[in-house]
Amino acid sequence: MYATKVCRCWTCWTVLCFAALLAAGCKSMTPGDLTRVQPYSDRPMAGNAYLLRGFIGIWSYGIDGLGQKIDAAGVRASVFQENQWHELAAAIARKYHDAKKPEPIVLIGHSYGADDTLRIAKLLQEESITIDLIITLDPVTPPKVPSNVRLCYNIYQSNSLDPFPFFRGIKLQPETEDATNLVNVNIRTDRRDLLEPGTDHFNIEKNARIHEEVVRKLHEFCPPRHVWLAQQRPAQPPSAATNFLLPDPLQPDSVQPQRVGTAATPVQTGP
Repeated sequence: MYATKVCRCWTCWTVLCFAALLAAGCKSMTPGDLTRVQPYSDRPMAGNAYLLRGFIGIWSYGIDGLGQKIDAAGVRASVFQENQWHELAAAIARKYHDAKKPEPIVLIGHSYGADDTLRIAKLLQEESITIDLIITLDPVTPPKVPSNVRLCYNIYQSNSLDPFPFFRGIKLQPETEDATNLVNVNIRTDRRDLLEPGTDHFNIEKNARIHEEVVRKLHEFCPPRHVWLAQQRPAQPPSAATNFLLPDPLQPDSVQPQRVGTAATPVQTGP
């Protein structure tokens, strides 16, 4: 009798847990809106962040939460399913190819979605489009980091499953040995401050500390809008009315240079 009650309680608990997971996962299985791919934004910070969930999306609903935090931090964020990566790459190529001074592009992905961010970058390399920042969370079977990526920031955790191509993240490799556009961060050895109790491949993208680290890194490439606009203005030539050379203390007092802009003409003050 006791064993029967325990079995029933365990069955009910399992069903409830599965139902909760399914409820959270259903939202994370919704495809992203590709019309949101734009080279500009109206948010306080310049740039657009495109996030990719992992396989199917049911385990990667933390990416949705991360997207909300990025949006709240002032950067326009859009979340997509893992199997949308090729469509997303095509949309970025189409919208950014002829854009004048587009804002920064950021790609963020978890698990197979992390792998796909690098595949997107490789396709965009053929279109001469630069990716300002890629953040990968536990990539599984990733290609190498292409040279059109300004920085790839790989957050992963090593474990006993490293030899197998699933359920774990791995270190990334650049296209060339002398590349400087890749930083690998192993949270079990390099950044234990990012490691929360019980962190594994299925919840690394839900880790609040990692969310904070992602937003911090994002702000390095997505500056406030007024800073971005100032950086895009062409340099102004110096004013002829104020552009003078200071007297050179090594020259004789009788010879000092005149206004810059034309050849300095010595001014004779002696006899």
